[in-house]
Amino acid sequence: AARIDRLNPEEKRLLQAAAVIGTHVPFELLRAIADIDEEALRRNLAQLQTAEFVYEVQLFPDLEYSFKHALTHEVAYATVLQDRRSALHTRIVDAMERLYADRLSGHVERLAHHAARGRLLPKAVRYLQEAGVKAADRSANREAIAYFDEALALLGELPETNEWLTAALEIRIALGPPLIAVKGAPSQEVESSYQRGLELVDRLGAEASRFPVLWGLWFV
Repeated sequence: AARIDRLNPEEKRLLQAAAVIGTHVPFELLRAIADIDEEALRRNLAQLQTAEFVYEVQLFPDLEYSFKHALTHEVAYATVLQDRRSALHTRIVDAMERLYADRLSGHVERLAHHAARGRLLPKAVRYLQEAGVKAADRSANREAIAYFDEALALLGELPETNEWLTAALEIRIALGPPLIAVKGAPSQEVESSYQRGLELVDRLGAEASRFPVLWGLWFV
C-alpha cells in the first residue's frame, strides 16, 4: 500500500483501473477504459513494470499484462473508491462487449463478474446463467452451482416480471443436475430447488418446462 501511495496520480489511477480488470489485464481492454492517451498509457505501464507492479505475460496474438503478485492486485483494488470501482466495472462490460463482440461466449465468466460488480443486474443474470451452463457442460459442478446461485440472488433484486420469472425457472432447471451431482439426489437442497421450480411452472403456466421439473422431483 505504501508503494502504491508513492506512485504519481496518473500511474496510481492506471494501476487501479488495471486492478479492477483483474489479475490479467489485456492491453486493449485497459486502453478502452483508461482516461489517458495511448502515449501516456504506454509510458505509465513502462513505469509500473519498472516498479515491479505488473509485467508482460503475452505479446501475441494480443498484448496482455499481469500483476506481479496477487497481494499487489488485492491492495490496488481495495484502494479504488466504491463509486469509481462500480463505474469502472460498468465500463469494462461495455468495452468487452465491443471488443469481443464476435466471441463473447469465451468471456462470459469475466463479463458476469464485472456486470455483477457494476450492478448491471440484467446483464449479470444473463452472463452468470451462461457461465453456469458452460461449467455444467464440463462437469465443473461446484462452479456451476456458484454461478447459478449468484444469478438467482441477483434475480431476487429485479421486479417479478414474466421475463425474470422465466429466467429463474430456466436457472432452476439447469441447477438441478449439478446440485444432484454434488449434494446427492435425496438432498433437501435439491428438493427445495425443484419445488421452487414447480411453483414457477405453475405461476407462469410454463407447461413445456413441467416435465424436467417433475423429473427432478421424481429423482429426489
